[in-house]
Amino acid sequence: MKLIILIFFFFVISVSAESKVETYFEHLNSLEKIERNIKDDLPLYYNQMCFAGYFTMPSARVKDAGSMAFCYSNSDPYQILGVNLQYFDHLELSGNFWIFKDKLEGGFGSMGFGDDADRSANIKVAILRSKDGFEYLPEIAIGINDFYGSKRFHSKYVVLTKQFIDWNLDATLGYGRGRIDGFFGALSFYPFFKKYEGESKYSFLKTLNVFLELDANNYKKNIHEHPKGREVNFPINLGLNFQFFKIFQASFSSIRGKAIAASIGTFYNIGKSSGMFPKNLDPPMYQDYIIDRDKDFSKSLSLAFKDQGLDLMKAQIFTSPENQKCLEINVVNLRYRDAKQVYLRLQNILSNISKDFFQIIVKVEVGGLNLHEYQFKTKFLDDLKENKITPIEMQALSPMQDLGKCSLSDCSNTYDSKTIFEKNKRIWILTLRPKVNAFFGSCKGKFKFDGGAIATQEGYFFDDLYYNLQMSYILKQGSSNVGSRDKSNPSQIINVRSDFVKYFETNTFHMDSFYIQKNWNLKRALFAKVALGYFEVAYAGLAFEGLYYPVDSIIAISVDFANVYKRKYNSIFGFQKKIRKFRCIHPEFENFIGIQYFLNLFLEIRPLNLTLKTSFGQFLAKDKGVKLELFRYFPSGLEISTWLTLTDKKDIVNHKRYFDKGFSITLPLDLFMNKSSRKKVNFKMSEWLRDVGAKAASGKELYPLVRDERHFR
Repeated sequence: MKLIILIFFFFVISVSAESKVETYFEHLNSLEKIERNIKDDLPLYYNQMCFAGYFTMPSARVKDAGSMAFCYSNSDPYQILGVNLQYFDHLELSGNFWIFKDKLEGGFGSMGFGDDADRSANIKVAILRSKDGFEYLPEIAIGINDFYGSKRFHSKYVVLTKQFIDWNLDATLGYGRGRIDGFFGALSFYPFFKKYEGESKYSFLKTLNVFLELDANNYKKNIHEHPKGREVNFPINLGLNFQFFKIFQASFSSIRGKAIAASIGTFYNIGKSSGMFPKNLDPPMYQDYIIDRDKDFSKSLSLAFKDQGLDLMKAQIFTSPENQKCLEINVVNLRYRDAKQVYLRLQNILSNISKDFFQIIVKVEVGGLNLHEYQFKTKFLDDLKENKITPIEMQALSPMQDLGKCSLSDCSNTYDSKTIFEKNKRIWILTLRPKVNAFFGSCKGKFKFDGGAIATQEGYFFDDLYYNLQMSYILKQGSSNVGSRDKSNPSQIINVRSDFVKYFETNTFHMDSFYIQKNWNLKRALFAKVALGYFEVAYAGLAFEGLYYPVDSIIAISVDFANVYKRKYNSIFGFQKKIRKFRCIHPEFENFIGIQYFLNLFLEIRPLNLTLKTSFGQFLAKDKGVKLELFRYFPSGLEISTWLTLTDKKDIVNHKRYFDKGFSITLPLDLFMNKSSRKKVNFKMSEWLRDVGAKAASGKELYPLVRDERHFR
């Protein structure tokens, strides 16, 4: 009987265990299905306004944060240029330049501007995305088209989109007010799309789709519509989309039942990109080195740092107050943008140093400024070498910290210190990059630009003074057709910036900058600088700056002051004593010495990779006020910033008071290289080239210099 009970007991346990195993695998299968549904989206297309959608109508879908797109559409009677940025996963932005074909601009179309044109800005907020994990719910978004400016194509809408991946289909339903007037919708079918087959879904046939969309644009009643674009025969558009080479799209569609429209675009997630090419010219991260104190220690140490792409400037051995032998190292980083790269390479080198030292202190310098230090205990380095701790644990044990807590100059026995290695900084480093000046809205054309190249030579005088020399040459000159006075809205305050084009009207060769700068780390998170020289094409002078920015802080404070003089238009070194100012349309001239000063507050919103900068003070045109700047940082190193300036000077543009506003894009050059580089290229543009809220350059700013080197990507 006992035997039967025992057998029954084991049978129940076995069945129960088998049931639990089956349940476990069922859960795994469910999780895998959810993961596939989240990852496996149908290909997404941009419409004629470079917004995620079909051809004329939007959808609720969006790309991942960091995606950018550039589009061109020929939608008779319009030509539309568009740019798109996925600012966050749930926030999509786009801008358009509309050209009204065969409709002369009323004011200065006959002067060379040609057909009428308009700029627009659009925004879409994705309330619910497919990747949020709600498998059975549709994607939901709200948006506004043409929310700023003349608002000729203004619309507000709410839209729902549902992907039926098993059927290779998505459907959209929305409602709008404005130019989009009433209900709209679309059906899109991907006949060759196969579910979750890795990269194969991006081939030509996998991405091909046909769509039907109900076009709710009120072409007939929109008073701003092109006269040739009002007639509608049929409100349903039939179209075809396809993608090729993973970064291009093409679209063809009927429009208004009267014509065939087409668009082409390119898209790429540059915000998450690790680069167009692998960094195969970078040294391997992890290597073994023989760095022994008994075998030419200083030379071996220097070669190890050089091999890792870092410059060892100085090495000293000293005794701590606890009578422990320590090593202090000064390193210059000229190569890597990512502080994590620097940290891991330091870990690798130092873990190969002999165990004679109790602690190794590494000070990192960039741009002539000692930024911070790391304190590595050799015991932890040995544990890292033997895989007893991970690099992440090592980072927690030896974090980045401000100078001044325990270093050779603060807490050592100065009678027992020895410099074992020292060398001078590089006298010069030469880099080349493209140069572009862009101008929108000239009376002689819609878009003019100067294109050329700029050479930058930088280095150190006397091993301590940083210098920067930039020379540029303009190969394609368009600014000579722009003019330095707005014919419709001439600036009525001193022309500190609106005359910028005069520097490029006649000369093709320029000395953009030539200045020296001395930086100090005053310890305990205090930094300072003095700069003197030619800061930019238009201004030269003397500048001071102080910054308080602790390592672990999300808040920083700085003050800066600059006394600048305006450079001559056609001279490399000369200065102007007077500056132009218009009274109505008549130019006058007055004495000018530029004074600008600011109190700057920085707030980092780290979960969103944002920094808000607020500057209070006096601007270049003697106007006082505040400038608000918002910086968005992406993992690739891409930076997007926008700004708005509010000052007490009144500048009137098109019968409205104008406050300076614009955007800036900064791209790391190593995204297009097969090796790491700290160099960047910047493009920025204001809505109008005016004089309110203008600032002169004043050398290298301290906050971005410090922040960039502290950022772990």
